[in-house]
This record gives sequence, structure tokens and C-alpha cells, in this order.
Amino acid sequence: MKRIVVLAALLLWAAGTLAAVSVKDDNGSVVTLPHPAQRVISLAPSLTEMLYAAGGGNTLIGAVDYSDYPPAALKVPRVGSNMRLDLERIAQLKPDLVLVWMHGNAEREIERLRVLKIPMFFLEPHHIGDIPSGLERIGHLVGTDRVAAQAATQFRARHAALQATYAQRTPVRVFYQIAEQPLMTINDQQIISDVIRLCGGINVFGKENMLVPQLSVESVVAANPDVILTARIGDRGNQADTAQRKPDEPSLQRWLDFRTMKAVRNGQLWLIPGDQISRHGPRIVDGAQAVCTALDAARQMP
Repeated sequence: MKRIVVLAALLLWAAGTLAAVSVKDDNGSVVTLPHPAQRVISLAPSLTEMLYAAGGGNTLIGAVDYSDYPPAALKVPRVGSNMRLDLERIAQLKPDLVLVWMHGNAEREIERLRVLKIPMFFLEPHHIGDIPSGLERIGHLVGTDRVAAQAATQFRARHAALQATYAQRTPVRVFYQIAEQPLMTINDQQIISDVIRLCGGINVFGKENMLVPQLSVESVVAANPDVILTARIGDRGNQADTAQRKPDEPSLQRWLDFRTMKAVRNGQLWLIPGDQISRHGPRIVDGAQAVCTALDAARQMP
């Protein structure tokens, strides 16, 4: 009798793993697989993180450059970069699912990838609140619904806690510098602005039409922000896990010449952990906590 029970359990498990799965992606397409994916390629570091968080790390067989978190991802074969894919390598790996960062991967490369006729799941969270759904959908595609649901619940709880803590605090005017040469920022449609809003901040260039507008130095001086934030991207070994007041950060030093600016006068030039804030994945709540810490410090200034 015991053997029969065990055999029945194994058959039920096998039936579950072989059942078709279907979800809608952020491109509006329904992605249907004959069974949960077992060989997955990720085309963005943020998607790699989401796959691991959703419990599907053991399915990852290929990833693009900078997919370095969690550490296990470093051992996964590389398949190029978000701008240039190694299609031959991808074909050799025989994936049954490719995770694509919508608008983050070069469109010409995605069109080349379509020739291989591998199922693709497109994801692009525009708001922090979109990330749990991404975790759940990825988990469903790889058959780890329970782990993904737990990760999504934990994320929502942390997000809600930050909202409750910072929603009513005094607004702080923020300039977020994403590049020094050329000088660039983000508008209110980019997810980093959602982080700034979460912490009670106002993006001084939030109303710009471009998602990533290019600026003049004079326009930033005229905006006179209370705090200036930036992040160092792709340099994990030299990044702290918390916000740092960093006027000597090379990419921020130009602002020290403009002492009439409130952020400079009050020493509110901050370095935010780059991987946490720039990747649209589970660790963005850690990046949000860092931003909230910086904005709270700016609130203490006259």
C-alpha cells in the first residue's frame, strides 16, 4: 500500500510538471508552454535576479553580461550583452524560454532572435508595484509558483512598509543624475522616479517628455534641487549597500562649483547603490531604502 501511495504521488508530481502553462507578458502577448520551462536564458541582469527570486535559478542555462547576482549567476554561460546577442551560443544551449527586457534589449537583436522560434517572455516593470506580478508570472512559467508567490508577498510587504513610513513626509526636490557626459536624468515615467516618489521626493525634471532627457548644467543649477543623487553602475566590488553622502564622487564633483545650489550648499550629494536602484528587480526596495535615507538627511537641512 505504501508503494502505491508513493507511486501515485510521483505520478501527480509528473503530471503537474508536464502540464501546459500560460501567462500574459508586458508586450500584451500570451506566452504558452507545453510544460514549465526547464532551460531558460535571461537577457537582462534584472531578469536573472527575478528568476532566482522566483525559485527558478536552477533552470538558468545562459545570461547576458553583468548578470552577477546572486553569486550563482556568475557561473552561468554568457550569451552576449543586452545590445549584442550571441545567437549561435543561444541556439547551442537549446533553451525552451527566453526572458527579454522589453525596450532594454536592442530591438534589432530581438528580431534576429525571433528567427530561432524560441518562446520569449517580455517584461518591463514601470512601477515598483509591477515587480511582484513579474515574479509570479516567471514562477508560473518555470513551475515554481509557491516560491514565487512567497517572494511576491514579501516584496509587497516591504513596499507597503516604505509607503507607510515616507508618504506623509515633507517633499524634497531631487535631481537624479544617471550620466555625467552627456548630462542625463530620468522623467516621471521611469521606475527610479517611482522610487523617488515613494520616499516623498519630487523629480525636478519629472515633466520632461523624454524618458531619459539630456540636460545642460545651467538647467540643473536653475532647478536648484534640495538633493542630488547618482549611482555607480557595473562596479559591484566598490559599492556600499547603503546610501553614501559623497561630494567627492568623481561624477558629482562638477556641482561643487555651484555653491548657490541648495544641494551643494547643504552637502546633499549622494551616491546610491547602483545595482539596487538601476535593476528593475527584487532588490529595488533596497535601493528605495537608500534613497529614502538620503532624502531624510536632506529634510534636516534648513
